[in-house]
Amino acid sequence: MNNKNSHIIIFSIDLVFVNIQKRILEEINTNLKITVLELFSEAQHLSEEDEIQLILVDDVINGTSSYELISYLRLNKKLTCPIFHFDTTEYQNERRSLLIGASKFFNKPFNPEAITKQIRNTMQQ
Repeated sequence: MNNKNSHIIIFSIDLVFVNIQKRILEEINTNLKITVLELFSEAQHLSEEDEIQLILVDDVINGTSSYELISYLRLNKKLTCPIFHFDTTEYQNERRSLLIGASKFFNKPFNPEAITKQIRNTMQQ
């Protein structure tokens, strides 16, 4: 993954989550283009032409569940970039998330250092 001009999407309405993710991403690379989206309807405008390298999906978004959003991005938009999903620590949530197309599931609360390491590894691929 070319991280020189990487475009990262964050889906969340939680400002604390967004700020933590932005700090993590900026620590990895200050040249990232970070777009924060809050609504499911905003996903309808995404496409492969946007050259998105990574999507971070929080469990709290407007317009649908985070699971439906991930499924929509994979099936309808056919986005192939990694999708990291953040949700509560129940086994069925992790399993469901991975089955519908998330690349990685992170339990909340999460360790920012583990997220940094995983994002860095993903962006170096």
